[in-house]
Amino acid sequence: MAFSINFLDKLLVAYGKIRIVNSQDSKNYMTTVTQAEIEQYRSQLAEYPDALKALDLLEKCEGDLEYAAETVAIESGESDDNNSVGDEDPNEPSWLEKLADKLRVHICTPAFKEVLSQSFAGGLGWLVAAAAYPALPLTLVLIYISRRGLDKFCKDC
Repeated sequence: MAFSINFLDKLLVAYGKIRIVNSQDSKNYMTTVTQAEIEQYRSQLAEYPDALKALDLLEKCEGDLEYAAETVAIESGESDDNNSVGDEDPNEPSWLEKLADKLRVHICTPAFKEVLSQSFAGGLGWLVAAAAYPALPLTLVLIYISRRGLDKFCKDC
C-alpha cells in the first residue's frame, strides 16, 4: 500500500510521533497564525515574558495554534503524550478548546469584554488575575478566542 501526502496536508512531528492533519478536514480544523500576526501580538504583549514564550512556541510550530497548545499541555503535564497517533477522537475537543471552555466563566463577562476592548495585553493581565492561570497557555487561549470571535465564543453563555 503506497502512502502519499496530499499537498493540502501538513506533516507535524512532535515527541517522535508523526501526525498528518488535512487542512480541509473540518474535524481537524487548524487555526494558523501568520508571522505578521505573531509579531503584532509580540509588540502588544512585550510586558508579559510568559506570553512571549507562548509566541515563540507558536512561531516554532509554524503558526499552528492547536499544535502549540498541545505542546504546552504535554510539557506542563496537563495532557499525556501516550496516545498513539490516530487514536485521538476527532469529535473530542482539543486541549485548547477544553481550556477555553473551562475559562468561559471569566471570558464571557462584561468586565473582561470591556478590558479586552481596550487592549489585548490588558485582557491577558485581567484573565491571569481572574482565572489564576499562567500567562503562557492563556495567551494561546486569547488568540484562539480572538480568531474565533469573542461574541461567537460567548453566545452559549
